[in-house]
Amino acid sequence: MDYSRAEKIKYWWRYKDYFSGQSQKYEYSAMQKESILIVLPDGEVAFDLANLFLDKIQNNDNRINFLVKDVLINFYPKELSESALLFSYKDINSLGVPTHEFVEKIKEMKYENMIDLNINFSRFSSFLLRACHPKVRMGFSYDNSKKYYNVILDTNYQRDLEGTFTMIQQFIKI
Repeated sequence: MDYSRAEKIKYWWRYKDYFSGQSQKYEYSAMQKESILIVLPDGEVAFDLANLFLDKIQNNDNRINFLVKDVLINFYPKELSESALLFSYKDINSLGVPTHEFVEKIKEMKYENMIDLNINFSRFSSFLLRACHPKVRMGFSYDNSKKYYNVILDTNYQRDLEGTFTMIQQFIKI
């Protein structure tokens, strides 16, 4: 997670406009109310988390989508692929953050809740959550996580999938 001084300056200069309007409020329509975007990590735990979420949300009426890397979608259950949003390496720029076009695409969907399930810091997902300005930005605790999330998940639950899901349920209706 360490940036060089040059990366910090480049990052700040290029993306300062995304972070200046933190007071931006969205009006959510009935369809967008309680909508959730879940950013799945790249590792093995993602498959277990995906299955757990699919089991728990079967009878849920909320709009729930999963953000998944396109090369991994074939490894997930069919039910998840029906509600998946895909991103590829084309959607990631040289700094490892989402491109402007990809951020705008996600912002247009106006998710009220966004959850980053990456156990370790991910430039892509943490920046995406912050840049989209949802009502709830949730992610695990690590250095500087307060910059990106307004709800920080306890790191003790990172390996306890049921505990992670229960903790998320305390903040948003799933």
